[in-house]
Amino acid sequence: MTEDKKNVVAFAQPSKQTAPFRHGPPLSEEVVDAFLPELYNEFVSFIVERVGEVYRPLLMEFVEDHDPPEDKRLVLELNLFWWRVLYDVTENESVSFVEDFCVERKQGLKQNPLMKSWLEEWEKATPKFYYIGEKFGANAFVAVDMVTDETVEVVLIDRKMKEPERGSVVVGTLIPMGDALYFPVTSFYCFDPEVSKEIARPLLYHYKKQLVESPVLEGFVHVLSTALQMERMILEKTTPSFPLKSP
Repeated sequence: MTEDKKNVVAFAQPSKQTAPFRHGPPLSEEVVDAFLPELYNEFVSFIVERVGEVYRPLLMEFVEDHDPPEDKRLVLELNLFWWRVLYDVTENESVSFVEDFCVERKQGLKQNPLMKSWLEEWEKATPKFYYIGEKFGANAFVAVDMVTDETVEVVLIDRKMKEPERGSVVVGTLIPMGDALYFPVTSFYCFDPEVSKEIARPLLYHYKKQLVESPVLEGFVHVLSTALQMERMILEKTTPSFPLKSP
């Protein structure tokens, strides 16, 4: 084994000083400022540069097959991207974007084990369907896991992200930021409230059925496919098939 490989292997071993990231306790303002947006942006850029072009053809094939509304195509692709990242990490023990990122930034992250433990939470995340509930502050609202009914408090750290409407069903991947707060790694894919009313019950049935029959991440993408097909049928049903006349 070369000296470089020895160094990488040694660094990859869990540090005795690294404690698990705890979702509930609040973090100091200084720590949150260090995570967001600097480390967040750096880690996202690292993953996109590493696998963005590799994943894109397959993701675009899924998008084209499901033909979502034009204004939601990009956000669907972004959510699929993070699903694929998590799928690869789960299915392949040799894949860890966190470890690769830490090797590149080894000195900085070795000196701050809390940052490394926070990044490791990204690879434990799971894309899910949520109901959107009450707002409780600027860009902050309650989301309810459709399967478990677990309630989480979500903050949109990026003001450019569109805030989902209350009563809507959304798709997203949440990352903890301490103090029992979470943020979406990218914008939610949102089904508008009227579509949500029609798809919620059949979607929940398919979701629970898939969780029994398939691994979580495989089941998720099957359910997402079903939800998008239902959305398209509802939108086509409510869209006039003839041009509207000017008054």
